[in-house]
Amino acid sequence: MLESYAGTAGWRTVVALTDGATGRASPSGQGGFMFGEELRRRREAAGISLRRMATILHVSPGWLSRIEREQHDPPTHLAAAADTHLGAGGALISLAAASDAKAGHLRPAELPAGPAAFVGRSSTLRTLDTLLARAESAGTTLTVALDGPAGAGKSALAIEWAHSVSSRFPGGVLFADLQGFSTTGRAADPRRILERFLRALGAPPERVTSADLDELAAHFRTIVSHRRTLIILDNARDPRQVRSLLTGPVGSSMVLITSRRRMTGLTVQGAAHRVPVTPMEDDDALTLLRSIVGDERVDAEPAAARALVERCAHLPLALRIAAVRLAPHPHRPISGAVRALADDRDRLDALADGGDDLAVRSAFAGSYRELAPEAARAYRLLGLHTGPHISTPAVAALLGHSEPVAQRLLDDLVDFHLLDDISTGSSGRYRFHDLLHTYAGERAAADESPEGREAAITRLTSWYASCVDRANYIIAPQRRIELLPPPSDVVPIDFTDAQQAAAWCDAEAENFVPIVRLAADRRQAAAWQVATRLWNWLLIRKPWTLWEESHTIALKAATAAGDSEAQAWVSMNLGEGYRQSRRYKPAHEHAQRALALRDEIGDRHGQGWCQASLGFLSIDEGAPELALTHFRQALERFRETDDFHGETIVLAALSEAHDLLNAPDEAEDAFRAALTLARRMQDLYAEGILWFRHANAHRHRGDMQAALESLNSSVQCRRSVGDAWGTAEALALRGDVLAQIGDDGAARKSWQQAQDAFEALGDTRAAELRQRLTGDLPSALADQ
Repeated sequence: MLESYAGTAGWRTVVALTDGATGRASPSGQGGFMFGEELRRRREAAGISLRRMATILHVSPGWLSRIEREQHDPPTHLAAAADTHLGAGGALISLAAASDAKAGHLRPAELPAGPAAFVGRSSTLRTLDTLLARAESAGTTLTVALDGPAGAGKSALAIEWAHSVSSRFPGGVLFADLQGFSTTGRAADPRRILERFLRALGAPPERVTSADLDELAAHFRTIVSHRRTLIILDNARDPRQVRSLLTGPVGSSMVLITSRRRMTGLTVQGAAHRVPVTPMEDDDALTLLRSIVGDERVDAEPAAARALVERCAHLPLALRIAAVRLAPHPHRPISGAVRALADDRDRLDALADGGDDLAVRSAFAGSYRELAPEAARAYRLLGLHTGPHISTPAVAALLGHSEPVAQRLLDDLVDFHLLDDISTGSSGRYRFHDLLHTYAGERAAADESPEGREAAITRLTSWYASCVDRANYIIAPQRRIELLPPPSDVVPIDFTDAQQAAAWCDAEAENFVPIVRLAADRRQAAAWQVATRLWNWLLIRKPWTLWEESHTIALKAATAAGDSEAQAWVSMNLGEGYRQSRRYKPAHEHAQRALALRDEIGDRHGQGWCQASLGFLSIDEGAPELALTHFRQALERFRETDDFHGETIVLAALSEAHDLLNAPDEAEDAFRAALTLARRMQDLYAEGILWFRHANAHRHRGDMQAALESLNSSVQCRRSVGDAWGTAEALALRGDVLAQIGDDGAARKSWQQAQDAFEALGDTRAAELRQRLTGDLPSALADQ
């Protein structure tokens, strides 16, 4: 058949025999290369088989055979290796170069200059090196797709690596910016790219301009199948844009693609290897900053340097802009640049070099513009959520869609690297990096109506309030809880058991304060509903900072709304949080405020809990007589309002108060009454507290064995309901009792378990236990 290839006079046609199995041309006559013949002659003279020679050169026997039969250009590195091993004294290297020149091959060198200060990315560079080495060994083509968010440095990485390996491609290097996400919104036409590539490879103008896209692509594949060429396709929009620019399965060329979008269509078909490019690691980002502003400035302000990296979301583009703006001003502190990026409203303005081409906002705009309308709406509405991550069900509520539709839109945003998928197992969870979140908020303000924004926020906060409400109920159904009616356009999670409900709260913990604040900013009841309905989870997890922050915001919101009942609940919960974290002054203030509000609105049930809270404070502060007064009033309120759970808790507290006042009979009567109620309601949380208080009573009376048995029961009950803080408290006291009866080994084991638990909870008692464990046991006991 007739086969065309580039020659000295332009586009030449030679008579070629076609290998039926491969479809490759086998040139004959003067157009044939001499390198392959000389390589075979020297190899056979040295008594080396083709297979053995392939092993020596780290290539496949088939590919080496095609080189010897002049069906492939000899790569420079292969010619050099063969020359050295066969002792050719440079003859094979010269023949490889002469063969290339005789064939009239133009060697395009289109790579642009790399970045002046390229740092890091060692892992990704090694991955590319490995993929290339495998392809060279097998003598096959290679396609790699680098994908990552805007500003992550994909182009710089591709160009840097291409420079390092360009000598291994005797056919040259082709480069094209496909402008898939350009500010103009007009991506490059693949036909025009092919025309330019073919001209660079020596194709005559008449053969380039007269062909349609498919014919041009076929011509391109034919040439690069015979010439080992590196093709860089930068900034691709999608797989469709690059398909006609790929090399095909024949030959040993390589295509390296960069895109802000995952090239799923190529990788699923096996045509490309996907290599993700993520924001930079801390050390690499700091090295980049050092390379621009200097070591001295970074060493002088290490904390500010790391903060600047964080503000720039570890994106090389953003960090370069910030660093370049600092570099000419050696007396400007890095901390000043950090402050300039502190406000979300100004951050993207600060990350611009004065021209649109290198503005972070412009980079993000290119990605946003490529989204379908529904995906674009999802992206900007996600900018209204101020938490660090968001789940698929929460996104469904925010958008007002079903979960399957929300999941599809999330997948689109992940494909465009506008959102990170941080899911684990079957739990779908997503997050922005800070700059993309800021840009999403800008688009929401610009492209979404005020009514649309308000409706989306209301759906989201209502969903959280409803889910927290149901989780609270499932965690402790024995407590008297009136569920909130969910809004018609919100579907809360249907929890099946307490473990699932608590696990959901654990996963959402970082979002609770932002959601309460978001609702408070809109003067929505969800601000105090989310905070107060977290009560049962707060009791078993004791996240002190979250407890205080959420309720402080909620109290301000309830006060601004003039809702006395909401203020009373929030104040009492906040006071109890202060009490349990041993901050007694604010605990008193909030408990008294809550009681005054309950008295004002005539809420007898709420008065009961306020009196109970004041009683707990009195016990903690060593005033058991005053505690009895509060507990008796609380018991009266709970009995008249039929709150059996409240009655159980107060009876347990009464038992402890009586014991402290040396009234063992009254203490035992209260304990038995409380235990009967707790078991009737299957209230293991209350029973765990009851056994703990009973252990204290036994210890107070000197009955250590009974105290130990009660503590074992307390640990068992508290573990069964996931009360980590209560379990740690019981284990710590159990260690004390064991030490007092002389079982030092068991005491240390129990203290160690308590210390580990308190450490995980961030409780200061971890330090106390650590000191006890490292000191002398008798001394530790004497200090109690």
